[in-house]
Amino acid sequence: MWLIQRTGGEGVSENLLEIRGLKVHFDTLDGPVEALNSVDLDVKRKQVMGLVGESGCGKSVTSLVTIGLATCEVDEGSVKYEGEELVFQEPESTKRIKRISSSIVVISVLMSIFGFFWMILINPLHGMDLFLGSLLVSAAAWGGGFYYSSDSRKHERFMRWVRGNEISMIFQEPMTALNPLYSVEKQISEVMREHNRLVEPETPMMNRIGQALVSPFTLFYRTIEAKPKSTTLIISILAFVVAAHRLGFAESAKPLSLAFIAVFPIYYLITFGTSGEDIGGAEKAMLGPMEGELSAGVTMDRINPISGTKESEYVSMPGIFVNSLWKGTIYSMPGVFVGGAVSLVVYLMLWMPFSSLMGLAVVCTLLALPVIIYLDFLRLDPAHSRQVSEILEDVRIPNPAEVVKMYPHELSGGMRQRVMIGMMMSCEPKLLIADEPTTALDVTIQAQILKLMRDLRDEMETSILLITHDLGVIAGMCDEVTVMYAGRVVERASVDELFANPLHAYTRGLIACTPNIESTRKSILPAIPGQVANPSDFVNGCRFCQRMERTGETVTIRPEMIEHSAGHWVEACPICLDADEDKWE
Repeated sequence: MWLIQRTGGEGVSENLLEIRGLKVHFDTLDGPVEALNSVDLDVKRKQVMGLVGESGCGKSVTSLVTIGLATCEVDEGSVKYEGEELVFQEPESTKRIKRISSSIVVISVLMSIFGFFWMILINPLHGMDLFLGSLLVSAAAWGGGFYYSSDSRKHERFMRWVRGNEISMIFQEPMTALNPLYSVEKQISEVMREHNRLVEPETPMMNRIGQALVSPFTLFYRTIEAKPKSTTLIISILAFVVAAHRLGFAESAKPLSLAFIAVFPIYYLITFGTSGEDIGGAEKAMLGPMEGELSAGVTMDRINPISGTKESEYVSMPGIFVNSLWKGTIYSMPGVFVGGAVSLVVYLMLWMPFSSLMGLAVVCTLLALPVIIYLDFLRLDPAHSRQVSEILEDVRIPNPAEVVKMYPHELSGGMRQRVMIGMMMSCEPKLLIADEPTTALDVTIQAQILKLMRDLRDEMETSILLITHDLGVIAGMCDEVTVMYAGRVVERASVDELFANPLHAYTRGLIACTPNIESTRKSILPAIPGQVANPSDFVNGCRFCQRMERTGETVTIRPEMIEHSAGHWVEACPICLDADEDKWE
């Protein structure tokens, strides 16, 4: 595995992440579409850098290119983390060889298929020669392509190590980022296992294998213990079927299978109607209107068994009758469908020959046992489960021991975002990329998430690249701010300097469009006219002037980035620098 070579002492750069001249494009059916154009960005150690702009300005693409997950092509530029290049640009000669190799493989496979049919249908000798020759050419071409891909494979191994260990990313929309099929502990532990961050397991390997092998019997025992009535009923049905076959009355017992249509409604009524077990949300919703329905009744005195005092209770006699009748009907309804299904299954088991029935049972058992054993073996070790619980506790999730067993759909938006933060911080990365971490969250939850990120920065000395379109979040969280528009950086400064002295028209527009406490009642909030242009329509010059429908050299010649004051860089379009030219709607 590749590791980043670190240098110590005075040789360590102040910048943890350096992006220089990054230019990328996406390939579409209409041709290449530019997404980023000469983007420069720095994130210093222990710093929170804000990346702000409207949707479609290239913020998320910049972050995805940084961690090597973007599907675009990098044309120019570099992305360096602690001096190590994160962007792999393959030489054109290597790309050409790989394309030729892939084409030869495809043609050779098609020729081998043709040779196979020629061999069995026309001429065995010539067909065999063509078939084997095509396979050899295909294997040689594939081997050549594999050899020339060694550098890209090496870089991909390096990037897999960087992602999680050194750089983590909180993706937008945690509900789509989390896997709905896996529990919280499974997803967090998977990340930690990938990067060897799990503690030593509490249970030795041989014990885990032994527990997995006996897990089918353990599962059977727990099922009997948890649901004795249902298990007893199923065992009784199976015993009846076996006895009918062995004693020779299976044919005459077929009509008895129809009795289950009536037996199961009664069973459901007795089991759920008297025990108070929950029968499900749909039935409970149907019972709801009847629960409180009372008509003329009587007041009855009863003795409270706990306090010993006499209490009065109003009882509706007709209401009790109607309510009981309604409850009985609702509790019995699921039994009708279950009884019909059981009757059909029992009828088929009585109809099948006993040898076929036993063969089917053996096949089903052989198919189910490996799955049960394997799933039990994959169960998380108690030590690892506690480790995940501690991570959730660090991100302020209440009752973490219970939350680790939950699935994403059982958690609120704020809880899911905390789980994402915990997952990304589980390997203690030095750089955290947060792509709009407070999207679709309530204001109070947003404040909690932002405070959590600040605490992580202070306690773990983690640098943060915060991507958002909310200037309020930028003002409260960031040390420096980079403003992006249409795939370019238009302004970069410290957060205090940017809000006190915004130089670019787009930055002034974003600030002007932000509600503030000084706004007068019923005042109209300004808005920047137009919208970000389609990437295929981007001009070479000032793209904000393109949005404002200006003409001349300003939209044909790209303005340079100049340093207006110490650390305050701006794209020097003369019109955008002139505040008198601002025209907001």
